Amino acid sequence: MTTTQSPDNGRPASETTGLISGKSGKKHHNLAGLSALRFRLICASVWCGSFLVAFDSTLVSTLLSDIGSEFNSSTQISWLGTSYLLSVCCFTPIYGRLSDLIGRRNAHLTGMFFFTLGTFLCGFAPSIWALIAARAIAGIGGGGVQSVSVIIMTDLVDLRHRGIYQGYVNILFGSGAALGGPVGGWISDHFGWRVAFNAQVPLLLVTAACIYSFVNIPQRLTGQTPTQATANDSDNSVECPAKKAQTPSWKRQLGRIDWLGSLFLALGVGALLLSMSIKTSTTKTDGTDYKFSDPLIWGLLVASAAILALFVIVEKYYSREPILPLKLLTRRTPLAVAISSFTMVLGQYSILYNIPLFFTIVQSRSSSSAGAHLLPNSILIGVGSLFAGWRMRHTGKYWLLSVSCSGLMVLSSIGMLFWKQGSPDWLTWTAQAPGGFGYAGVLTTSLVALMTHITRRDRSETAVATSMSYLFRTVGQVLGVAISAAIVQHVVQQDLERNIIGPGAAKVIYQIRHSTSSIPHLPQDYRHAAIRAYEHALHLVFIFNLIVSILTVLSLALVEEEEMVAPAPQIEEQEEDQA
Repeated sequence: MTTTQSPDNGRPASETTGLISGKSGKKHHNLAGLSALRFRLICASVWCGSFLVAFDSTLVSTLLSDIGSEFNSSTQISWLGTSYLLSVCCFTPIYGRLSDLIGRRNAHLTGMFFFTLGTFLCGFAPSIWALIAARAIAGIGGGGVQSVSVIIMTDLVDLRHRGIYQGYVNILFGSGAALGGPVGGWISDHFGWRVAFNAQVPLLLVTAACIYSFVNIPQRLTGQTPTQATANDSDNSVECPAKKAQTPSWKRQLGRIDWLGSLFLALGVGALLLSMSIKTSTTKTDGTDYKFSDPLIWGLLVASAAILALFVIVEKYYSREPILPLKLLTRRTPLAVAISSFTMVLGQYSILYNIPLFFTIVQSRSSSSAGAHLLPNSILIGVGSLFAGWRMRHTGKYWLLSVSCSGLMVLSSIGMLFWKQGSPDWLTWTAQAPGGFGYAGVLTTSLVALMTHITRRDRSETAVATSMSYLFRTVGQVLGVAISAAIVQHVVQQDLERNIIGPGAAKVIYQIRHSTSSIPHLPQDYRHAAIRAYEHALHLVFIFNLIVSILTVLSLALVEEEEMVAPAPQIEEQEEDQA
């Protein structure tokens, strides 16, 4: 058993000893007792990874129109988002157990490897389907980079300070998202979309080198050999001989991962996404579209429902360490946080992947201009999270703050309902801004509310509760992109068929749906019909976003306000000159 010396009384403390207690003492964010320099290097390394993942997310959304036009596959372009997010959804829960098995640094490097490989392959993809596959590979790593960075910060930072450090993370995440859109659009306009992917690879390699160099805890602190280091490699601990003798084999550790549950989750969500994609973006060999009455569509929907039911059964009765701990959902606060995690991300990602479409198609702006309009939302994500963390640190309260932030998401959704082809610049620049602030605030407050609830009952549930929250977020990401794409493609198809008739109408409709860059070059009547169709479709997406924003407010209102447990006296931080 690994132990540390409790700084207040000198008694040994096991790894299960609460990191936060009700005792008074010096509040300190560095639970591992690391030097200031080492602590900052670890933070900087893992946060760079989060920055680049966020940068990539908005960069890709800005490139969608150009990519779809080059491959003549605008109707399949939504799969660039859904394939990435589906991989994130399936592999993110696995990284928690993987970090226990091979250590935090190695798990983080595994995520960086897949993310870098996928990004590299995107730059050389010969077809739309090769590009979709490359984005799926990137998603395998992207989810790991994000989740392991959260695990590392959970190891290092106590609950009362966690909101502040989540704010720092979200500032970098928001900065990356803010820069990804305009930078990606500018690169695409001047050099082509492939360069936008290729330019990321050197930055990712440098970040991976920093993670390898800095995200490890010196053996003089851990008392462990590299082969004995586990998920607690960032704890200031000493390993007991009994623990060394009882270290499980890799085979047994791998067996603890919920592979069957992960498989059923991937198949169930994948079948649902495939049905919606085929329905909205695929034509039959005779040139007609699929309908819900087609056996392929309803068959996939039925299969998705059946597989997800099996997933629930596996999680409840068969999985020893499920990725979805159903017992937590019987309690009020975890259930409310799970629902809000799903709905807020569902709305956020439905907007993220459709704002560029509004500006490039409806308002006929350039890709760089479309990316620049993501700036207000992205910047305020960092500001909102930092404000929420600062507020909770000083008040110890989160319920009113959480509900208020979710109300800002509703306000943004209402503002975006007034977006039209001729909307003034002040409206298009400011309407989505409060939603970014509110979204970040909800991300921070909901996580702290969940951790407060868990800490006051059973600290051993911390890992599974965090995994549950991120699982609902990743599913919301996947469905947010897929549902909004389904709405857009279905409405555009219907409107075009109603407004474009006569000889050659089918060819014109096919061209509009498969190559949005051709719209400015169409005859005036056809061009206006196409713009009106996309304007109508995106307006319905904004209505959908308003509905899920209201559901987020209602779910967060159910969260119980509980007293945040004060931090225990922590190890004094070493001076930098001792590092």
